[in-house]
Amino acid sequence: MEFDYLRQDIIDANTIPGNLYTELDVKRGLRHADGSGVLAGLSRISSVVGVSTANGTREAADGVLKYRGRLIHDLVQDTNGISRFEYVVFLLLTGRAPSPKEMGDLQTFLSHHRMVSREFTDHLIRSIPSKNIMNKLQTVVSALYTLDPHPESLDPYDNFLKSLVIIAKLPVIVAQSYLLAYETNPELVTPEPNMNTAQSLLTLLRQGQHPDPFEVDILDLALLLHAEHGGGNNSSFTTAVVSSTASDIYATITAAIGSLKGPLHGAANKKVMDMMADIKSHVPDWTNANEVRGYLEKIVQKKGYDRSGKLYGLGHAVYTASDPRAIILKQKAEELATRVDRMDEFTLYCLVESEGPEVFQSVKGSDKRIAANVDFFSGFVYDCLGIPADIYTPMFAMARTAGWCSHRLEEILSGKRVIRPAYKFVG
Repeated sequence: MEFDYLRQDIIDANTIPGNLYTELDVKRGLRHADGSGVLAGLSRISSVVGVSTANGTREAADGVLKYRGRLIHDLVQDTNGISRFEYVVFLLLTGRAPSPKEMGDLQTFLSHHRMVSREFTDHLIRSIPSKNIMNKLQTVVSALYTLDPHPESLDPYDNFLKSLVIIAKLPVIVAQSYLLAYETNPELVTPEPNMNTAQSLLTLLRQGQHPDPFEVDILDLALLLHAEHGGGNNSSFTTAVVSSTASDIYATITAAIGSLKGPLHGAANKKVMDMMADIKSHVPDWTNANEVRGYLEKIVQKKGYDRSGKLYGLGHAVYTASDPRAIILKQKAEELATRVDRMDEFTLYCLVESEGPEVFQSVKGSDKRIAANVDFFSGFVYDCLGIPADIYTPMFAMARTAGWCSHRLEEILSGKRVIRPAYKFVG
C-alpha cells in the first residue's frame, strides 16, 4: 500500500517554525548563539580550544588539541619510531603514557584478539548484503556482544579489556567487510603477531602484501590524529548518552558508529575528495590562483559542485584560525605526494586551502574565520596510499573507538545520571 497522499501531512505535523526556537531560547544543536557549545559535562580525556576570549569577546585563535593534557604536536614527536596509535590507546584509556613493557604487553593483547572466527566471517560479515561498510561495521560490532561471556558488565576494568578487544578486531572487520563486498574471491589473510593496527589494516586490504614503513607510519599518524576530539562532538556525546543508561559497551559503540555515519559528522573527507575532483574538472590550470579562486567563488555562490555553498574541509565547529591536526597531516601529505608523484594535486590542495577562506568571507560578506580541518588532507593521504574511499569513514570509526571507549569509562565512573535534556511541547 502506498501512502504518498500523506507526504505533506507528515511534513506539516513535524515541522516547527524556526522563530519559536529563538523566542523560547532553545539552544539548537546544543550551541549558544555565538556557536560555542552548551556545557553538558566534564572530562579529563582531551581538550579542544579554537578561540580566545578577552573581555567577554570570542576571537579567532590557532587551535590547540591535547590528549590527557599533552599537546598533539608533542605526542606526534614523542611517538616517532613506535606504534603511535597503540600508544595513544593506552594513554586515553588509562590516563598515562605506557612504559616500553606495557607497550609490548598491549601489542601482544591486541594481536591475540585481532582476528574474528571463520564462522563469524562467513555467517555474518560475508552474509550482510550491504555495500555500505559503516552499516556492516554497526552490525558486526553489535554482534560481538554474543561472543562476550559477560557483555552487560559495567565494571571499569572489564570495560577497559572489552575496549581493547573491540579496538583489536576493528581493522579485520573493516578490511573483511570491504573485501567481501567489493572483491571477487578475496584472500582473507591473518596479520602477523608483530603488526600494529595500521600495518594490519594495510596488509589485510592488500591481501597479504606488506606495506613499506613510510606508509605504515603515515596511516599510524592519521589514526593518532583521529583517535579523540573532546566529549562534545556528536559521536562522543552519543557514547555518553547511551552509556548513561547503563547499556552495554557493544550497544554504545554501535550507536556511536551510527552517529559518525552521518555525512555532517564523519564523512567529510569523502566530500572533500569529491569536491576536489569537481574542481580539477572545471579548472584548466591547477597552478593558477585566479582560476582556482574563480571556481571557488562559484561553489560558495551555490553555482558549482553540489550547489550547497559549502567548501568541504574548510571550517570547523570549534577551530577558527587553524586545526592543529591539519597542520601535522599536511606536512606528511606533502612527503607522500612527492613519493607517489602527485605534487600537482597537492599544490592544488594548497591553493584551495589558501584561497578558500578569503573567497568565503568575500562572497558571504562575513568576517568569520575558517581554515583547513583535518578532513581536508586526510582523504588525499588515504587516496595516495591506495585506500578505497568506501572505508574512509570506517577508518575514522576504527581510530575514534579509542576515544569513545575512554568517554564510556568516564561516564560509567563519573556521570552516574541518565542524560535527559528538556524538550518543550509547542503543539
